[in-house]
Amino acid sequence: MTISAVKDSQASGGSPAPTQYNLYVYGKCSDPSFQKIRVAAEYLAGELPNLEATVEGFFETQFEQQLRYIVGKYGGSFNQCKPSAPVVFAETDDAVLFFLNEERFMQWALKRFKYEDNTRLIFYKRISNKTLAGVKASTGRSYFSLSFQAAGQEKELVHFELFDEECPILARNFLDLIAKESFSGHPVHRVKAGAWVQAGDLVDGSGQHSEAASGGLLRDESFQVRHDRSGLLGMSNHGKDTNGSQFYITLKELPFLDGRSVIIGRVIGGMRTLHKINKMAKRNERPVQEIQIFTEPEYTIAGSLQGADKKEGQ
Repeated sequence: MTISAVKDSQASGGSPAPTQYNLYVYGKCSDPSFQKIRVAAEYLAGELPNLEATVEGFFETQFEQQLRYIVGKYGGSFNQCKPSAPVVFAETDDAVLFFLNEERFMQWALKRFKYEDNTRLIFYKRISNKTLAGVKASTGRSYFSLSFQAAGQEKELVHFELFDEECPILARNFLDLIAKESFSGHPVHRVKAGAWVQAGDLVDGSGQHSEAASGGLLRDESFQVRHDRSGLLGMSNHGKDTNGSQFYITLKELPFLDGRSVIIGRVIGGMRTLHKINKMAKRNERPVQEIQIFTEPEYTIAGSLQGADKKEGQ
């Protein structure tokens, strides 16, 4: 890893006060490009008194949500932002400097601060993988992935995070559900256009059945998480304390469900797949073309909070 930089040339004696930069870097923690820019921003902030850096890494879906907020706030050149690339910009007293991509930012850093980074990309790929694993481990939460497949098409992965601390029983129930043989291959039975995707009838896919992994129904654990965005994973019910196997994923804000249905997790990657399902032909809110859901066990990680809950119950 080779990095070098020199102090802002304007900081020498007798020169005008150097421009103050507030540098902002947002991206996916799994993205090597984000990791490269993060290293640069943090290094420069540590070396230069006239530069401060705000750096935030996100899961894929949460970065896309942050991106929409930034584009809406700044507009203009920011409309060129894409979910596939980090967002990098600097604010000064009289301007906002927008960098279209990693290359533009690195060129600016070289010209303005003589900053260079000749590190091979493979190094940042390793950092991104390690960072993603570290973020997951640090939350104590559980993670899993499901694949969605329409007839004749390739499976598409959607990645989830469970809110174990809010709903430990319902989170454990969901992990047990996806481990059942009957889960893999069951269909999406309802798509409320622009609102939610619903599945989890493991009996016949009609939408008439819902039973917890160990049988019966489970109580509502918490209504703390509100239906204030897309990509939330909730438990479908038919009244108070009737949580079983059926679940839904929000496609927008659904405030009318607050206090009625329990959110147990969120999508952290693959929202585009759910939006594609939303656009497929439907008849009486059921997809015309069958869409099956499969468990992808290699991605399942039971969080440390699940282990703690088990110990407390022993």
